[in-house]
Amino acid sequence: MRLHFNFILFLFLIVQTASAQTPPDRWRADIQILQQELPKRHPDLFRNYSQEAFEADLADLSAKLEGHSDLQIALELQAIVAQFGDGQTRLELTPLLQRSKVIPVGLGWFDDGLYISATVKKFGPALGKKILAINGMDANVALERMGRYVARENDESYRRDAPLWFRFPEAMRQAGVANSDTLAMIMADEKGQRYFIKTFPIDFRAEKEGAQPVQYTPKDPDLRWNPMKQMFSMNWLESDSIAYLQYNVCFSKEIVLAAGDTASAEQFPSFRLIADSVITLLDQYPGARFFFDLRFNAGGNPSDGIALAERLAAMPFVNLPNRLFVAVNRNTSGAAVEIAAAFRQLTNAQLLGEVPAQRPDYFGDQQNFTMPNSRIQVFYGARPVKIPTDNPNGLTPDKIIEQPFAEFRDGKDPVLDFVRGGKR
Repeated sequence: MRLHFNFILFLFLIVQTASAQTPPDRWRADIQILQQELPKRHPDLFRNYSQEAFEADLADLSAKLEGHSDLQIALELQAIVAQFGDGQTRLELTPLLQRSKVIPVGLGWFDDGLYISATVKKFGPALGKKILAINGMDANVALERMGRYVARENDESYRRDAPLWFRFPEAMRQAGVANSDTLAMIMADEKGQRYFIKTFPIDFRAEKEGAQPVQYTPKDPDLRWNPMKQMFSMNWLESDSIAYLQYNVCFSKEIVLAAGDTASAEQFPSFRLIADSVITLLDQYPGARFFFDLRFNAGGNPSDGIALAERLAAMPFVNLPNRLFVAVNRNTSGAAVEIAAAFRQLTNAQLLGEVPAQRPDYFGDQQNFTMPNSRIQVFYGARPVKIPTDNPNGLTPDKIIEQPFAEFRDGKDPVLDFVRGGKR
């Protein structure tokens, strides 16, 4: 009886939380706080979006609040904030979105277009197929419309982030991509055979079998997928004489110690030990190459990576053309981009891959404040960062290497293959 009561109470709390709306007057108070606080806290908020336009858009939204849900209002606010073009400045809408209807699909951009990379068993036939059209419009047109929620620092930020919004029916409606909860897609398989598939929110409690998650797995996963859940790891590819260091987060025991937190430091791995291993291998094997993989790295503190670049730069028999390679892509961000730029500036490393999804002059050290009535957190970048580069829109690799879906499907890593010299 106790378990049954708790279950009913749980359902009740979900309904109450989902149905309770913030009154319009309180939303107006929050919008006023956003208008006042964000310019005070951000070092250069109006670089791409004028204060006059910002205030006019907020005033227009404030006049249209009646009859709209918290989620609808919050989505419009996010669309306004996205116009600053700063990836660090956004609203944290996860709590609201989790209480709304969600379509269980994951879309991802590859060199040759938009694909379904994850879903649930009910919509399993969509997995791994290319999306040609969404709700009766060309997939690229639909993607462009969903880009209204994305701080578009460059084209790669739009390709990385816009597909994520297709999971939310309300976001699609407000972007003019849908008039219902359905994501209807015309898709094609690797042979060009076309399919029409409808996806929609499902009741995960009622459809336990159909709600089982499924994810596209390469036929033969390449090396980079093996250690991606670790902070960093090093592999010696003996047959290719490559020291492969996958660096997934700019954080370590040394960084914690430098911050004065000796109590917590032992909980984290040492990057210094990994760096020492790389230096030893490159010193012992004169023909060996170093491949520094930053493609899963979303940032942190750049000090470890920059220190490694400085150590390699001081080794004249290592700091040579075609010995040092750094891989970046649209997922490389924050401090990881600073590290890649340091390798370019200090060493003879060759940068490979895709342009990271941020401008070289960005805002780091993300901080936040909370709007008191809606309880929505507002994030913003607090520290101006200027990375030296010739391209104001992004750190352009020396060699652009993008990945079509077919290579991902077959477990090929075109960047590592380039370093290997075409061998696999």
